[in-house]
Amino acid sequence: MAEVKIVYADDAVGSYTLHRRPVSRRGVLQLAPGQSAEGYGRKITTDLVVKFRGDTREHRVYATCFSNAASHWITHHGRKLWLKTHFQDEILD
Repeated sequence: MAEVKIVYADDAVGSYTLHRRPVSRRGVLQLAPGQSAEGYGRKITTDLVVKFRGDTREHRVYATCFSNAASHWITHHGRKLWLKTHFQDEILD
């Protein structure tokens, strides 16, 4: 079995800030893109974006959820970088 290596965004790129940028919802249940009717999904688009210090580009935060907890990640230069959960309390609007 291949070894899975988790790379965190703040370790790979540097410090960042989180900002809220709402995405459009769909249907009666107001589901986010990538979210199933049960609320689960492999690439659920969230209302959050990451902005790295010294960078002008914002990176959309995605969630992977198959149970009662989700893991949050971004794509940066083609690499999947994971976010540490304790940073998500520091959202700048």
